[in-house]
Amino acid sequence: MPRPPKGPRLSLFKAKGRTPMWNIRDGQRTVGTGCVQGAREEAERKLADYILQKLDPKASRSGGDPNAIKVADALSVYSDEKIMHSSRPDAGLAMIGKLNEFFGNDTVGQLNGQRQREFARQRGSQSAARRELETLAAAINYHIRDMVGGVQMLFRPVLPDAAPARERWLTRDEAARLIWAAWRKRCDHDGDEKGRLTSRHIARFILVALYTGTRAGAVCGAALIPTIGRGYVNLDNGEFRRLAYGKKQSNKRQPTVDLPPRLLAHMRRWHRLGISTKAVIEVHGKPVQRVSNGWDGVVEKAGLATEIKELKVVPHTLRHTSISWYLRSGVPIDKVSDYCGVSIQIIKKVYGHHIPGGFDGVVERSRHLGRSATDTQQKQPNRT
Repeated sequence: MPRPPKGPRLSLFKAKGRTPMWNIRDGQRTVGTGCVQGAREEAERKLADYILQKLDPKASRSGGDPNAIKVADALSVYSDEKIMHSSRPDAGLAMIGKLNEFFGNDTVGQLNGQRQREFARQRGSQSAARRELETLAAAINYHIRDMVGGVQMLFRPVLPDAAPARERWLTRDEAARLIWAAWRKRCDHDGDEKGRLTSRHIARFILVALYTGTRAGAVCGAALIPTIGRGYVNLDNGEFRRLAYGKKQSNKRQPTVDLPPRLLAHMRRWHRLGISTKAVIEVHGKPVQRVSNGWDGVVEKAGLATEIKELKVVPHTLRHTSISWYLRSGVPIDKVSDYCGVSIQIIKKVYGHHIPGGFDGVVERSRHLGRSATDTQQKQPNRT
């Protein structure tokens, strides 16, 4: 029967003609401490640091070969220091779990393109695989951001192709149908809708999202009293702070804006009637985290359900709709950008066809297709 391992320990190395030195023995590995025989306490501190670095994933950030770091360690540190303090820790932890299940035993140096493509294939959903691989890269780069000597290593993930941007938006008639479907929907008993109303909170969610163009998470995260980890709607002055207190601004811009008067009147009435007491969107007095549970039923009741992925109506469709409506009504691009928290570049790329007069010059010249500009000018009648 083999002997059990002794674990890391100090060993005094003596050689003829040399000063005795303390070494750390760990199995077949020997690590010098640089401490002479009389510096036992200093050698013990070096041993403690060695054990900490070996057992604590956080300690591995301070030195060593980045390629030798265990992916499980990087995910553990990122989970403790970032995910647990995010607005949706449960979703983040689920993502970390999937990554750890597949990559946990790998080192950073083993994460080649083939390994990452294997993960994407077994994951099935390419958009989900893309998000998770981006999280993997963030965890690794966070874990090794401070290397010895100021060396910085940047891990670049091999990502599946990004899904095409959703361009689905609602007409006023479709939006009205969606609101009424949410307002009237009741419990479904064997295909029969009867009993209590179930989706009026979704109707309120739709109104807020359409008026403000706010992302679904920020709508559900809007509180009526200042709260750490949530945005804030001030019903006195009509100001909507989208960015949660205690959270740093990210690439997803969340500007503070004034609420449209009609929406503010709705919110004040909801508060006055006790429909919304602590948060803008509530059910039975409790804030709603997401509207996904009843969303599909409302969409189906409104007659907007489809199997075509690009035409599906999802909560984010309301943001597309709001931006599209504001642009179509003639609001300048920069104002829409500032109010809805979307860059001008994205507006031109995704919503350009909603900008009034955006293609006027092209349409006007369509009568002269195939002719040069010179020919067209020469054939213009002399009006003098």
